Amino acid sequence: MFFRLERMIDMSEPGNQNNPPGGTDAHGEKNVRIRRLIERKMVESWQNKPHFFVTIAVDMTDIIRFRKDLGITINDFILAATAAALKEHPWVNSHWIENEAVEQEHINLAMAVATEGGLYYPVIKNLERLSLKQIGESTTVLAEKAHLGQLSDEDQEDGTFTVSNMGMLGVESFAAIITPPQAAVLAVGTVKGEVVVDEHEELVVAPMVRLTLSADHRILDGADAAEFLDSLKSYLEAPVTLIAGTCFDDA
Repeated sequence: MFFRLERMIDMSEPGNQNNPPGGTDAHGEKNVRIRRLIERKMVESWQNKPHFFVTIAVDMTDIIRFRKDLGITINDFILAATAAALKEHPWVNSHWIENEAVEQEHINLAMAVATEGGLYYPVIKNLERLSLKQIGESTTVLAEKAHLGQLSDEDQEDGTFTVSNMGMLGVESFAAIITPPQAAVLAVGTVKGEVVVDEHEELVVAPMVRLTLSADHRILDGADAAEFLDSLKSYLEAPVTLIAGTCFDDA
């Protein structure tokens, strides 16, 4: 499962009703129309947005420890931590509109979901008001609707930031293309055991993940990206505030 934003297909276009989201054609191939629309959107973004990329490595030891006991997935933790970091750095949660950056009032995270019919972008809205458990419930519902071809227009509208997770496919790291008009997109790799030096200066194996932020240089600079990723890393390496829900207490 991947995770991202914006409706890439208009069901009002002729012929789309015969190929619903999540469906395949008679030959079992992915919907060609969806692929063409995604291609057009991504080409537009790549040509018009000055992308730059920043990567950080995060120790997921505590996330691994808590996730099974709480029944929360790694992706749910990442979404919650991303929302908390966006709350600290609201400029990252901006849109480029009419040649200026406009900070968005709410945190609406889009998640890319790969289905047999193509890639869809359901949006979890108002994450600043949701608990970790509620985020997990929302992701489950939206991902299931995407695979069943039941996403509504409302399910895919108003995203302010995108998270794309290819960790389940074993991808160590990658860089995603920003979905217009957003300021950035977070790409999540797989969690993999790596030898690191711990606080006692001893070699240990820790579950590490690499997160890459693709950012629009018209809105953000390198320092903005680095500070955002540092906050995200802090929440993931010490997830107690995410579990307790205290990171949004003043929302």
